[in-house]
Amino acid sequence: MKNFIKKIMLVMSIVILTLPIFTSTVNADSTDQSQPELNAKSGIIFDQQTGQVIYKENADEKVAIGSITKIITLYLVTKAIKEGKLSETDKLQPTQAQAEMTQKDELTNVRLDADKSYSVKDLYSAAWIVSSNSAAMMLADKVAGSQTNFVKLMRQTVRDWGIRGAKLYNVSGLNNSDLDSGMYLGSKNSENKLSANDIGVIVKHVLDQYPEILKTTSMAELSFPVDNETKNYKSLNLLLKGNRDYQEGYEFDGLKTGTTDAAGESFVGTLPMDNTRIVTIVLNAQGEKEDKDKRFRSTQNLVHYLKENYERKTILQKDQTVTIDNKKYKTYEPVYAWLPKNFNVTELRYKVSSDELGFTAIHKKQTVKLIAANTGNGYLPFKKADVKKVLHKKTNQKSWWDQIIEFFKHLF
Repeated sequence: MKNFIKKIMLVMSIVILTLPIFTSTVNADSTDQSQPELNAKSGIIFDQQTGQVIYKENADEKVAIGSITKIITLYLVTKAIKEGKLSETDKLQPTQAQAEMTQKDELTNVRLDADKSYSVKDLYSAAWIVSSNSAAMMLADKVAGSQTNFVKLMRQTVRDWGIRGAKLYNVSGLNNSDLDSGMYLGSKNSENKLSANDIGVIVKHVLDQYPEILKTTSMAELSFPVDNETKNYKSLNLLLKGNRDYQEGYEFDGLKTGTTDAAGESFVGTLPMDNTRIVTIVLNAQGEKEDKDKRFRSTQNLVHYLKENYERKTILQKDQTVTIDNKKYKTYEPVYAWLPKNFNVTELRYKVSSDELGFTAIHKKQTVKLIAANTGNGYLPFKKADVKKVLHKKTNQKSWWDQIIEFFKHLF
């Protein structure tokens, strides 16, 4: 019996002593990584270039988003400007209802007067930098003829991007109860809702297509005409350089705040880091109502978590071969990914991408998209917009059946 116990003790000692050997190489999807202190209903941090998700929490849950809505609104306005459908120098005049909304402190940050006109450029900047609701409404009216038509355009846009179940009722992000008829679709108490994943897909599309938007969102101050003078307004993004929550080394240059009773205090942030661009999404930051920094503090927690625990590593070199199911693929260029600092790159596994994200490789003269399959939280569910072909019938050409009928009509 004593010998048996000695043998058991010896085995246990060997297991304990060799345990560090087996755990020294940490898999990228290991749960041993420390978790960021998000303190929010949901959130996500991802690489905008590749769509790789580094961390996410409740990312599929549809929640109220407030003025984060304006990312979609202002994307469509940007698109209209680029397509020449309106000019930055065009002058727009607010309706009486839109002007009156700017007298309510809880609904706006810039004052608009019904008897004055404002340039598209000033309204566009006001909607981005200080989240002016009436400015967003005026721009939507100009682009689509009415706000309800514009909401339909918003819905179609996100559907084209593969987003399903989006709840979009107005162009500003306010609760419909704050709006007059003609400013919204849906019921009187409806509110715009998206998931963190949805917003991530939207932001990637927007910044992929129009990165110049960041020239506006990086402005820490808005200059806007009021009466016969120019008034300055501080950006609502407190992480910008010169603002209260700025931290050196974390150079945020966007993107959008969102605040309603239902949405709480939310924020979509973006900043350049390690030769790529990082996007953070914090929805409904938790904490005391008087704490106006909580969404930005949660955002900082996400980027600190990334910088302290991960590295952007070269995982494949140019012209390197990857074998998947006995098929060989060759890379076009170096491939990068965010991995835990103690992760062994050779343990990455690859697969053919099921959507539009991934790196390009070639197999028998055919190009495909590949992704690293075990990077922890995977990638955004990103798809490019479908291009639908519209077939136009020739109205002056009769069908085969019509021609037969016509033949017999003239036969007698």
